[in-house]
Amino acid sequence: MANTIATPTWVTKEVARGFTNEVVFISNVNRTYDDQYKQSGAKVGNTVNARLPQRFTVTDGQALQLQALYDQTVPITLTNQKNVAFGYSSAQATTELDAIRERYTQPGAEALANAADVLAFQAVYRDVWSAIGTAGTTPSATLTYLQAGVKLTDQAAPQSGRVAVLDPLAMATIANTSSTLFNPGAVISENYKKGQFGRNQLGIDEWMQDPNRPVFTTGSFTSSTPLVNGASQTGSTLACDGFASGATNLKRGDVFTIAGVNAVNPLSYSSTGRLQQFVVTADSSDSSGAFSALAISPSIITSGQLQTVDASPADNAAITFQGSAGGTYAYTATTSPQSLVYHPDAFAFVMADLMKPGAGAVATTVRSKQAGVAIRMVEQYQIGTDQNPSRLDILIGAATIQARLACRVWG
Repeated sequence: MANTIATPTWVTKEVARGFTNEVVFISNVNRTYDDQYKQSGAKVGNTVNARLPQRFTVTDGQALQLQALYDQTVPITLTNQKNVAFGYSSAQATTELDAIRERYTQPGAEALANAADVLAFQAVYRDVWSAIGTAGTTPSATLTYLQAGVKLTDQAAPQSGRVAVLDPLAMATIANTSSTLFNPGAVISENYKKGQFGRNQLGIDEWMQDPNRPVFTTGSFTSSTPLVNGASQTGSTLACDGFASGATNLKRGDVFTIAGVNAVNPLSYSSTGRLQQFVVTADSSDSSGAFSALAISPSIITSGQLQTVDASPADNAAITFQGSAGGTYAYTATTSPQSLVYHPDAFAFVMADLMKPGAGAVATTVRSKQAGVAIRMVEQYQIGTDQNPSRLDILIGAATIQARLACRVWG
């Protein structure tokens, strides 16, 4: 009698169940773009473009004033194929049925889940320009998270559906802080039982901790007074000087403000009265004390439908990096676990159907609409060794869709 107990379909379903139980960050971001890849036999490098919402300015009077339509898109590319491979003999499949899930599928599921979660978090967090906290210092006050909420509100993020995915130490710290606050008894009880924030608190609907959160290392420079070099600058680069001669290393993900440059609400176009934060978008090094074109985001746009700030920077306007006091200061390379407070539409994670190989292999794909899982399993019997080498593969990609809908919490 042919042994059909451990078929590829059976094993793959076990993996899908394990995968669902292990994800945190990728379970709380936009997954609607997965449908673009269903049944398509996707490959590494395939891209789908996410369309951003239109922005319009309001005009006065009865006269018709046509505005340009700006169809902005963000590419979401399938950048990584990851796999777990294993094998077992026909004898093992016959005599050790109960151990197959424990020995093979569950560890494979956990490895794939963590790899996907790490990739997604690493791919997006440095795109986010809003930030709160100080590198190297775990936030302990509820005010930190309330201020993160203010940054989202300033950028017209929806009030409902906000999520916090925290470094485990940050979660433990804020849960401990909340025990001394005047809060509903049921909420405090849940915090004690789970060791983490639960339910809707501080304007955030869901609180989770994720050990796969990235750790960011800031750039560095010796005691300096960073300044804008030239007035009326706009666009996605900034000329700046005032850095001390010697090694100046700025890292992709460094966050800074410019004196006199405030953020505007992207819906009302009114100034928030609070400094716009910018993020460095590419590693940059210099020894002369100046950068002629430091790559930044968001772009400095002072008017029109895509306006981001209420004014362009003045010549010699002070530049202050996140966590620094401003003026003359040193910026020391410091590691910082990165937590996120965000609306799920800030980011997108995609998982695609991989092509099914031929050449005598048995392949199947399992999908779960609810979990957004698409895992291919391929098995090919080796007659010479009586082994069943198998592999589980996922094809994934992640991208920041709207950075304005997120705020980093430095720890």
